[in-house]
Amino acid sequence: MATENTQELRLLFALFDVDNSGTLTRDELKQLLQSPDPDGPTVSEEQVNDYLKLADTDNSGDISVDEFIAFINNNVPQGAYGLKSIFRTIDTSGDGFVEKDEFEQVKSKNKSLNQTLVTIFEKKFQQDASSKVTYEQFVEGVNEYYNNLNKQ
Repeated sequence: MATENTQELRLLFALFDVDNSGTLTRDELKQLLQSPDPDGPTVSEEQVNDYLKLADTDNSGDISVDEFIAFINNNVPQGAYGLKSIFRTIDTSGDGFVEKDEFEQVKSKNKSLNQTLVTIFEKKFQQDASSKVTYEQFVEGVNEYYNNLNKQ
């Protein structure tokens, strides 16, 4: 398997560690595995359990950031999960930008969309007069979120 960028995986982990506990719970893992595309495939409880069993190498019942990074690098094809994949799913037009109305459509179709993602995009829309977010701006927003977590 190809190795993903460790920093990007840490950022991805932080996005889905909703309670900021430093671990992914079963529910947080389910949200990570579920596509942000409301028309995308749904993840079953059995699939979540299977992933949890594979990734939780210390059998604690949740997944640490180190377990997450090792699991992704050892079991998931490069690019299958990651910030770019999330961005492409939300960029429904495929033009390299997420426009505000495009994001609102994704948000309205997917009521369980990760709240941290919603917050990051909304903040970026407020900072950009064109109401468009590029992949680079999205990554910048995730980095800002991650850095703020580490200051707490």
